[in-house]
Amino acid sequence: MTNYVYHTEKLARLLKAKEQVLRLERQFGPPHDYPQKMLETVRKQLPASRAVYRLECQTRVPQTNGDASVVLRIPERNALFAEVTRIPDERNLASGVIYFGVDDAVNPTNKLSPNLAIPFEKVDVQVGGAWVRLTPAALDKLSA
Repeated sequence: MTNYVYHTEKLARLLKAKEQVLRLERQFGPPHDYPQKMLETVRKQLPASRAVYRLECQTRVPQTNGDASVVLRIPERNALFAEVTRIPDERNLASGVIYFGVDDAVNPTNKLSPNLAIPFEKVDVQVGGAWVRLTPAALDKLSA
């Protein structure tokens, strides 16, 4: 049996993605970049040429609040997850997990990792209560 983690994403962002990949993200904002202490500790130790990128997930299917978000399902045995670190999300210890890794900081404000990404074909999206492969056609159905 495959175990999954779940990620909530804005439909508009998936629709405008130039590549068919889900990239890990960087967070900005004082006083700390990340609400998780471990991520902030790692970030402070890095040279300016490197950055911490993360993907926030849950171990249970989250509910969307009708805010134009979709739920993505990713197998826990995804190749990217073998290359990054998994920690509990301090803000949601019961079911929150964070995957994070260090990658090149392309510039001081690049939000998306240049290398840490999961191809859409390895991700499912919930459409009408059923899980289907994340494809442009599936996104079109969700946006209709």
